[in-house]
Amino acid sequence: MVLRVVEFYSGIGGMHFALKAAHIDSHVVHAFDINTVANQVYRHNFPDVPVMQRNIESLPMTLFESLKADLWTMSPPCQPYTRQGLQRGSEDPRAKSFVFIVDLLGRLQNKPRMILLENVAGFERSDTRPVFLRQLVRHGYRFEEYLLNPLQLCYPNSRTRYYLLAKLDGSPRECSDSEEFPPSFRYSVAGAQLIQPAAAADTEGHVDFEKGVWNHEEVRQIDRFTENLTTEEMAPYRLKPKVLESHGYVHDVVTPEDRRTCCFTKGYTHYAEGTGSILQMSGVVGKDPMTLENTRYFTPREVANLMGFPPALAFPSDTSLKQRYRLLGNSLSVSVVSVLMDYLVNRM
Repeated sequence: MVLRVVEFYSGIGGMHFALKAAHIDSHVVHAFDINTVANQVYRHNFPDVPVMQRNIESLPMTLFESLKADLWTMSPPCQPYTRQGLQRGSEDPRAKSFVFIVDLLGRLQNKPRMILLENVAGFERSDTRPVFLRQLVRHGYRFEEYLLNPLQLCYPNSRTRYYLLAKLDGSPRECSDSEEFPPSFRYSVAGAQLIQPAAAADTEGHVDFEKGVWNHEEVRQIDRFTENLTTEEMAPYRLKPKVLESHGYVHDVVTPEDRRTCCFTKGYTHYAEGTGSILQMSGVVGKDPMTLENTRYFTPREVANLMGFPPALAFPSDTSLKQRYRLLGNSLSVSVVSVLMDYLVNRM
């Protein structure tokens, strides 16, 4: 049976690419996003999918009923939950659309049989999580929660994210608006080969991927994901002299032989600290100096590779370099989501 899929917060199509990577027989019947540039990229890659750029709170119930989706995928705005933000949760205006979706789920007659949610690590501590879980329980969904990282799939990029999988085959039950759900997160996926960092679990079994030691040779070297650029092609990705001189020490610097990069965010190349790694192409980090010739930013194609996007991902020619970095920073790890898609549809 062909799964009918609706993508909320579709971005540049990370969920759609994950469906394809998981070889799931599916048809994306509609995609929703309010970002104009993201929608242009999505249409460029998936021209046959209707993409709607509207606030979903303004759309009629009849539209959602008519979609008759088997699967909802969504990656709501992370700003209400990120550690760098104010962590206002459901009170943040940017959470309004997701709160609407949670309410919509309770009112729909044609409910999706499956749901996949992705968000930043931090969502699991928000006030939005129990609101969503209560709605799932009340309407007969069973769910599983995960904290996963692409390093577990041997991609040399650390991007810890919260994932929720839900399936409509449980028994509905009443629960109060104050019912809480103690954290119970999974750090591996049944039937998938995921590695774990050494000495990262605490006494309660919680795994901290960021502080864990990744000494597995299975994690691939960064040079497996980089491009061979000519001197001319490299020019847009060189650090400016002022940045290298005054902020070079702030960056996370890696070499082609390393097996880990930091999470790339939408602020990559704009801010130095905490937005992604830069590449020192020769020498030893901390010993040999970084120069304008041997140090550069990762290209958007390389960032996409590290996030598991296939070579088929393409940007319209008028998408600027800054826009490409921002869109990728707001996207997701296709490698991780494809594993979860396969499990959700075939084994959960």
